[in-house]
Amino acid sequence: MENGGLQKRLKVFIALGLLLVGVVSCGLRSGKGPVELTYTAPVEIGVKAGEDLPGTSIRYVGKSEKGAEVLIAGQHAFKQKGDSLDWKGDPVEGASVDLSLRILWFTEDTLHLVGTGKVVVRQPNPQPAFIQTDWPLKFTNAPVVYGVARNEYIPGTTVEYLGKEEEGAHLGGIDGYPYRKGADSILWDGKLREKVYLRLNVRVLYIGENSLRVGGTASIWIVP
Repeated sequence: MENGGLQKRLKVFIALGLLLVGVVSCGLRSGKGPVELTYTAPVEIGVKAGEDLPGTSIRYVGKSEKGAEVLIAGQHAFKQKGDSLDWKGDPVEGASVDLSLRILWFTEDTLHLVGTGKVVVRQPNPQPAFIQTDWPLKFTNAPVVYGVARNEYIPGTTVEYLGKEEEGAHLGGIDGYPYRKGADSILWDGKLREKVYLRLNVRVLYIGENSLRVGGTASIWIVP
């Protein structure tokens, strides 16, 4: 199969999988919010020969007569286009990653992968923080939809829904103007726990007297 056809089929497969996953999930709640957050994001990455897949024990050795040569936990493996390349582990304390990848194509210099990454963050303690977007271990554009009760927080953030007013949804924990109308955006950058960062970019879907519904994307950066 030619590169273009394989690439298209793999990307369609991933897109369908994300649609089935649908949204981020939250674990049981504590007094400060969910005790566990789960995000599933599309992944497309190139790994240079001689380098590791960021945050993992997988290394791309290079192109060989048998295919793409990789080291998985120190063991040699040879992969063809379309083959799977998975990894599970905890790159930092309190955060686990489950990568389900396929080989798109490869050259002597670079291994190209596509698939999904599932990130589980345990015991999050959200705080506003600066995000350095060039950190290599990242998972972007995970679809999210949340229903937030009055006087509760959008999961993973310090943004609180204070109720419906004439100006729109009244929000606490944000800088500047605290109101949002239907379809308005809410952007939050912060730290979920040490070495785990979140950028939430959502829009208001519904404003009720006692609940708010938002949807959009979440991006996660992990700094091993």
